[in-house]
Amino acid sequence: MKQETLLPLTLHAPQDIIAWHQGRPVRCAEFLAQAAALAATLPQAGHAVNLCEDRYLFMLAFAALLLRGQVNLLPPNRAPRVVEEVAAAFPGSYCLVERAHGELALPQHVLEPNLPSSPAAPLALIPAAQLAVVIFTSGSTGTPRPHRKHWGDLVLGAMRTIDRFGLARYTGGTIIATVPPQHMYGLESTILFPLLSGLVVHGGRPFFPADLRQTLIDVAQPRVLVTTPVHLRACVAAELRWPATAQIISATAPLSAELAAAAEQAFGCEVREIYGCTETGAIASRRTVAGASWQPYDGVQLHCVADRCTASADFLREPTPLNDVIDMHTDGFVLLGRDSDMVNIGGKRASLGDLTQRLLAIPGVDDAAMLLLDADSERGGRLCAFVVAPQLSGQAVLDALRPRLDEVFLPRPLYRVPRLPRNDTGKLPRSELLALLQRLRGDDGVQ
Repeated sequence: MKQETLLPLTLHAPQDIIAWHQGRPVRCAEFLAQAAALAATLPQAGHAVNLCEDRYLFMLAFAALLLRGQVNLLPPNRAPRVVEEVAAAFPGSYCLVERAHGELALPQHVLEPNLPSSPAAPLALIPAAQLAVVIFTSGSTGTPRPHRKHWGDLVLGAMRTIDRFGLARYTGGTIIATVPPQHMYGLESTILFPLLSGLVVHGGRPFFPADLRQTLIDVAQPRVLVTTPVHLRACVAAELRWPATAQIISATAPLSAELAAAAEQAFGCEVREIYGCTETGAIASRRTVAGASWQPYDGVQLHCVADRCTASADFLREPTPLNDVIDMHTDGFVLLGRDSDMVNIGGKRASLGDLTQRLLAIPGVDDAAMLLLDADSERGGRLCAFVVAPQLSGQAVLDALRPRLDEVFLPRPLYRVPRLPRNDTGKLPRSELLALLQRLRGDDGVQ
């Protein structure tokens, strides 16, 4: 009979600080004792929606569910209807929350404000084959889809990034994040990284640049910032004096070389990007200012035929299709855009992501998005653009954009808006852009 493989929940020693929560350090022994005590109080069930917003409480709930043999359900967002639909797909599931949600028509298990500790926490070993997470895609290109992640695969995948970025050399330092832990990027970088390296996680989620700056000042060095291009752009634009930071990790959307260079100058450290998706987790990285090419992690193989690519690795149960069009090179690969992102108008092909970057490169444009309309038309559709540019007129944006792209890709209509409906990870679900368009329609010109 084959012996079951067990993997530790964390690689921290008992006396190591594993998190900062509400201004105080939490040592690994206390974390494990609290997780064991919480696991003993959980209802009988197979699955639980982990809705904890506080990052330490999320990590505690994540660990308690693993110890109890229950599965963390991670919905694409916190909207009550979405959460209820996720729970309905797994009968008998409940929600783990730090405070009761009156709008949720689901059983809720509320974490106590002062969690008791188990007198003697057991050695936290989790079967590698245990189903740990069912995580949903963001829905940015369609209906959210569930993906199952086993503990052993999560550990192997996370260790690839830890090794690639040399995170172990920052032992005792702190991970600070502007992204939620329910997303695959947030789960890997702000929960698995601290569990499996010597880094400490900060329990909060600072949003505004001034709050993020103060958090960086308050935590122990070396500091690793986990963020998105949207937050990086806001931080650079704030023109604050940033404390010394060891490394910045970015994901969820393309990062321009110009923004990466400005961020490296502002923070005094390298900016590294992660490439991956919910289906695979992180599988490649690059230092953005060093060039457009991505380097796959050790053991990751990409197989591309025409515009279709799949990824294989020892932490993937089977070859996994990617949603991006990839150009393979001897030193890595270049992303040409998402397959759903590619447009062909008047016989000319381009990526919505690249076109959006050209909009964002215009001085005075703070945020932007492109949307393809009438895709079934004979010419291949037309583009609509939304821009956040308080100091520019719509015509001024178009005049600045015209020299930067082919005339067929010039957006009509172009709408000026106060903000874009980005989700918690900075993505723009197509459904939200369509809803925004519906509200703005009425004038098919420049707004």
